[in-house]
Formats: sequence, C-alpha cells, structure tokens
Amino acid sequence: MRRDSVLPSDLRRWTKLALARYRVVAGHKMGQHFLVDQEVLSDMVAAARLTPDSRILEVGGGLGVLTSALIARAKRVVVVELDRRLVVALNKIGVGSANLTVIAGDIIQVPAAAIKKALGLDGQNDFDIVANLPYEITGALVQRFLWGDLLPRSLTLLIQREVAERMSAKPGQMSLLSLSCQLKGTVKILRSVPPSAFWPPPKVQSSIVRLDLRPAQDFAALLAGQSIEVVWRLARLGFAARRKLLVNNLASALPVTKEKILQLMIKSQLTVHSRAQELSPAQWLNLARAFGEALPPNFWRGHSSKNYSPPLAIA
Repeated sequence: MRRDSVLPSDLRRWTKLALARYRVVAGHKMGQHFLVDQEVLSDMVAAARLTPDSRILEVGGGLGVLTSALIARAKRVVVVELDRRLVVALNKIGVGSANLTVIAGDIIQVPAAAIKKALGLDGQNDFDIVANLPYEITGALVQRFLWGDLLPRSLTLLIQREVAERMSAKPGQMSLLSLSCQLKGTVKILRSVPPSAFWPPPKVQSSIVRLDLRPAQDFAALLAGQSIEVVWRLARLGFAARRKLLVNNLASALPVTKEKILQLMIKSQLTVHSRAQELSPAQWLNLARAFGEALPPNFWRGHSSKNYSPPLAIA
C-alpha cells in the first residue's frame, strides 16, 4: 500500500488554479463540479471500505483529488475520464504510481474487456466503483454496472441527493430507479453533502450513497426461477402513468382482460387500489410469478414493439 498523497490544505484555491492551468471551464461542459471539501473526501474514502487488496474503478477522476486518496490505499485503481484535458492532469497525479491506470473515454462505451484488463481481473468481477459522478450520467452508469456484463461488488457514489433518495426509496415512493437498485442490492445513504463542498457549487444538494450488490447466487435465489424480463415488462407498464392504478396501466397495454389482471394481482396479495410506486421489489417478483404461471411462455412475443430490457435506471 502506498503512503497517503499530500493534498493541499486549501483545496478550493488549488482547484481554481488547476482548472485555469488545464483550461477547463467547470460546471458547464459535462456538468463538472469538483470536490474541494477535505472532510467529505475523507468520508467518501471511508465509505468505500478500501483494503490493500482493493481494485477500484473510478469514474470521472477530474483533477485527481479522490484519485490520490484511492491510489494511496488500494491495490489497483483504474480511472475512466472523458475530458482529455483532465486525463493529462490525472496522469501527472499518477506519476510514480504503478497501481494507477487512466483510460480516456466514456465510461458507458469503454468495453468491459478493457476495464477488466486494466483492473487485472481474472474471471471474477472482484472490484468496486468509487466516483464523484457528473449528475448527467448517473442513470446510465447505474444501469450498466447493475445489469450489464461487468458487475462490481459495490458502488460508492457522490451524487445528487434527489437521485440518492430515489435509489433508496421505500414502498409508496418507489420508481424504476429504486426497483432497479433494490433488486440487485442494498442501498444506504451515508451523508448529505452541501453545494459548498464543490467548485463551482451546484444548485442542488448531494449525498454519498453506497450500493452493495448481491452475489450472483443470492440474486438467483431471490428470483427463484422467475424471469427478470417479465418483472421489467410489468414494471415499465406499471410506472408508465404514476397517477393511475396499477390494474389500469396494465390493462391499457396488455392483451389481457382487466378482470384477469385483477385476479392475478389479488393472487399476488395486491388490491384493485394498488399503484406501482407502492410495490416492494418482492411484490413485483410475486406479480411477475403470477403472470408467468397463468400465461403461456410465448405470451409476450409480438404484442408490443417496446424494448423491455432493464430500464434506464434514472427514469
């Protein structure tokens, strides 16, 4: 494990000078807001639960403030940064750090094979994600690393507070985002972060959130043979109009009578008054199981052209 990097005591002033040096206009292009609060940085690192064996994927390394703390504690750190001016800054931060690799590119498009190779993964996806995320990419990133072919053990994210609250919402306030996150793991908001912790300060509050993914065998046990595709098909339809009753949303889109849908809902211990946002992940699984048992295997084919892959998580 490397010795801790020495960060300047006045991160705000250092950040302003560094941005001018690299000719980056923060807060405009790509929604960049740079962390300048030492206490929040310490809490972020603590939330990641790093060990000398940790392999970390950081998204949007910026000027390397978080990166410096990660490479001082982890076995391997891979940073994917889209802004090529900041790639230059990150490479300078990493001079002499054999455990750092910087990839210039869009995290949504960088091939999984390239990330695995840089992390030194051999078979198992034994890595974690730590990131101060540009708000605009939160949904796409969560979708990729919860439902794609490269699954981390955990995600420790500094994100917009509203999104963090939606990720961890309880029945009554559920959304596709909360369903997506809570099916795949457990979500915990660790602390709130004020706008003053960033330069330039955003117009919204932020939060540090940690999402621990279920091991593959636990997720399989949760599904208990139920197709996740059916869950998403029903959920997309259920959340299509949040003000409507679930039975009406489903009846308006499926070639099944309202009476039959209500029968399947009651079998799943729901009522005619149930709404999509009131259902827990377990209730969505029960509803999908009821539909799966009552309808033929080819029921979903051809009746709609809608894409029923796991939804964009921010939606």
